[in-house]
Amino acid sequence: MRLRTAPEGDPVQVQRLDARAGRVSDSGWPAVTVRGLGTYDRSGFVLDARLRKAQITEAAGYLGLRKRPWVLARGQFGVIASRSFRQFLRMDLLAPDRFVDLDSTMVPAQPQRCASHLLSASAKARVDSTQADGMTTWSLSYRIDDGISVVRVASTVVVRDGLIVSGSAILRGQRGAGVDLDNFAQWTYAPQRVRVPAQRRVVSQKRWIRATDSAALVTDLRYLSGSLEGRQTLPGLRSAARQQVRLANRGHEVLLRVRNVPGGVVLYGRNPYTERTVAFQIVLQPEPTAVSRRIS
Repeated sequence: MRLRTAPEGDPVQVQRLDARAGRVSDSGWPAVTVRGLGTYDRSGFVLDARLRKAQITEAAGYLGLRKRPWVLARGQFGVIASRSFRQFLRMDLLAPDRFVDLDSTMVPAQPQRCASHLLSASAKARVDSTQADGMTTWSLSYRIDDGISVVRVASTVVVRDGLIVSGSAILRGQRGAGVDLDNFAQWTYAPQRVRVPAQRRVVSQKRWIRATDSAALVTDLRYLSGSLEGRQTLPGLRSAARQQVRLANRGHEVLLRVRNVPGGVVLYGRNPYTERTVAFQIVLQPEPTAVSRRIS
């Protein structure tokens, strides 16, 4: 499947399904999903949203790499935390032709009803078909109007010997109504070959989280310390600090810690690659209110 923002424009996203090997590639992330294994992700969409570009480079350097690696997330398929490869296909890969039964490449017995679950009760769909060179082209057009904006959809499915060989979908939104939509999708059904990334460019999800936690250690501690400012009682400050640290450590490999000091607390963590400890102190002032500052 190729997605464009103009009919003859360069593809902005390409998806391929290698059914024989059980693999899906998606340049939009980018990612390669492997049935029964997981997803090789290089987009940083899930893990790296909080990181700046310099921190990505720093984290890669900790692993002896020059740039962001492919991260293998075992048991995860796309951004869907599911072990079902079929569910991934249903929810993501074949979205442009979701009016086609994904369990089969056979043409629906009643193509004029194949988009019924997408249409509102008042929508009017038009279905036409033409035949040429032994192929039948089904054309479906309709519009979706939710009372706020209108999206017009025109889709085609090309069929030969009862099997779908290609298709297209054009989605256009109404300008000036809060919708800026122009998608031109084309897809074909033919054997594909999807390669997995070279192992020298792949790290495990756990290793990458450890590296990015280390690169973002100062940022994470500064943010957490700032969230504790303004506390007006020592018991309240210390209780909130422990609760916030406990929540912040979920899903992380480099753990943040807290200890009591006179009049407040210190939040700290150790970078396992540099063995450097970063610490921020939050103490009550005479007002009284809690303020934070970095101490190491």
